[in-house]
Amino acid sequence: MAATSEWFGQSGGGLIARMWTSLQMGVALLGPGPGPPGLDTALRYSDISGQELAAGGGYTTGGQQITNRNTSYDAAANEYNLLGDDMNWGPGANLNVRYAVIYEMVTTDKWLWALLDFGTLVTISNGVFTIDWSAGLLSVQTGGPV
Repeated sequence: MAATSEWFGQSGGGLIARMWTSLQMGVALLGPGPGPPGLDTALRYSDISGQELAAGGGYTTGGQQITNRNTSYDAAANEYNLLGDDMNWGPGANLNVRYAVIYEMVTTDKWLWALLDFGTLVTISNGVFTIDWSAGLLSVQTGGPV
């Protein structure tokens, strides 16, 4: 007989949710580069820093901290939603953005959490670049065999 396992609704996601609210988390913007950073190979900020936008044009190396991080638990979906304030670069920004990474900003390793793919190169000329988190940044879903 094959055994299966599932996270309890508020355990696995809850662990990540507690880390989300206790660590300093940020977003760094990336240009198109040779493609997206490897989801199986990029682990730390240093793995993506060569693809990060150069300082200037309204951008600062390292990106910005995500403020007012909080979580919500959706029991019907067995899902934790990781939330934070919207982020803006500008006014007056001049940026060419394809990707963004969510990462932990303080420890030496600066662990990567997630990759945002905007689907195309987004060009901002003397404007504002906004990441709208109203639907949540990340979700951690329980269920299925692990």
